[in-house]
Amino acid sequence: SSAPYEAMAASQQAHIDDLVQKNRTLAHTADKLKDQLAREESRSKDALHHIRLKWEAERKEWLEGCETLQACHRIVNLRTTIQLDAERLAVLKEREIVRQERLAKLQRDYRLSLFTAKEAEWESQLLDLEQE
Repeated sequence: SSAPYEAMAASQQAHIDDLVQKNRTLAHTADKLKDQLAREESRSKDALHHIRLKWEAERKEWLEGCETLQACHRIVNLRTTIQLDAERLAVLKEREIVRQERLAKLQRDYRLSLFTAKEAEWESQLLDLEQE
């Protein structure tokens, strides 16, 4: 009469052993998955770090390129400004030459007028002397 009990106990023990084995397998699988997850997180962090470093290097390169381009633009702009100032100076020199020529002409005309007036005065004096 104890045989059915023993059979049932043996069956339950086998079931317990099976569950314990499944539990160990699941625990082992869970540990492997945790390790795998930790490795993947570490790999992701490393990949992100390398991507960030590469991005910063490229950003620095772009900034340097932009600064170089701006410096070139400033140089061209300054050269254009110098050229414009040189042209303005040339115009001012031309105006000064024209002004000096006009001044010389006015001075010549003034001296000519004085000479003409003196000449008329002398002719008048000469006529007066001749009439005396």
